[in-house]
Amino acid sequence: MNNFPRSAYVHIPFCHRRCFYCDFAVIPLGNKVETLQGYGSKTVKEYLHFLSREILSIEHKSSLSTIYIGGGTPSILDPKQIKELIDLFKENYGIDYGAEITMEVDPASFNQNDLYGFINAGINRFSLGVQSFNNQILQKSGRRHLREDAEKSCLWLQREYDSGLIKSWSLDLIQNLPLSGFKEWQDDLKKAITFSPPHISIYDLNIENGTVFKKLVNSGKLKLPNDEEAFKNGESTYLILKNSGYSRYEISNYCLPGHQSRHNRVYWSGSGWWSFGQGSTSSPWGEKLTRPRVSKEYKKWVNSQYEINLDSSLINKDYVYKELDEKIMLGLRLKEGIDIHEVFKEQHWGNRKFERNLSKLLKEWESFLESGLLVRKGNRFFLSDPKGMELSNQIIISMFIWWDRIN
Repeated sequence: MNNFPRSAYVHIPFCHRRCFYCDFAVIPLGNKVETLQGYGSKTVKEYLHFLSREILSIEHKSSLSTIYIGGGTPSILDPKQIKELIDLFKENYGIDYGAEITMEVDPASFNQNDLYGFINAGINRFSLGVQSFNNQILQKSGRRHLREDAEKSCLWLQREYDSGLIKSWSLDLIQNLPLSGFKEWQDDLKKAITFSPPHISIYDLNIENGTVFKKLVNSGKLKLPNDEEAFKNGESTYLILKNSGYSRYEISNYCLPGHQSRHNRVYWSGSGWWSFGQGSTSSPWGEKLTRPRVSKEYKKWVNSQYEINLDSSLINKDYVYKELDEKIMLGLRLKEGIDIHEVFKEQHWGNRKFERNLSKLLKEWESFLESGLLVRKGNRFFLSDPKGMELSNQIIISMFIWWDRIN
């Protein structure tokens, strides 16, 4: 019998407004939302009711070692509502002593009193979505907060970390936003490290369908850094953070010693996790399930879990459905890479098929190994840092091509 998942992701879809690069399952509520009483509170309470029903629908529960409350903008919620969510897990699943409980916060959506409220509710790690400290870049990206909001939020979080009230916190930035040239990006990085966040996430801007940025790109009204400029920005990220004591443990993530995100490592390592909320994706035993992205459909789906029975992917199985290509992709994102023989063994291929498929993959990777983008030590393969990490898409795409061919 397989072990039950020990990690849970909870999606809070509410935002004040949708950022210009965002294609997540979010519900913009405007600037005047009050989640306990007043404008927008009915929408929020109704969603939280269905979210709670979904959390309670799981039959085989186990104590959790990580919980991650993401969005959207979870810090729109009142601390009382966050406490109710955490208490729901505590009473029905159990939460391990020393569990990592993370919550995403937006600089324009909380104050010091809220922060203390979230900590008292049980949050011990925060992920702060700064994205940039440059007001022009923030405005061009549709962000609601300003530089001074971000700076205040960083100071509050660092003070609570220094005092021992929280275990860690992360500062998130987005690389290659409009107007973010080489100098602007270096300024953002240097500003970020003045606050000594234990963890820093650096996300590359992706232009997704349906976003404001996609429409502007299609109409020729959005100028973004070209590939050469983007690579230069990436190199500067690595050098500045490395020289400041940060270690890159995953393509987009850097930390000081002892501050890797335990929750995110669950995804990258291929372990199972629960997921709850509109548009979220769970994978408790290998098979993925994505909830509906639209509120009405999500609520209907939650009700069906009780009326028709749980989706098959949420029921404990004696087998694990493996997506080999995704497992290799996730493994390569990590600093330590992946043991290709161990991953292949899980496919239960015969010796001849095993060797034939491995030979074909090595052929696809031959040029990357020769150029040093990809490094091999025995059966373990990992991306060189920084060059391999920055050009990882080329290597991962070649692996997907291999996977399509052998299937």
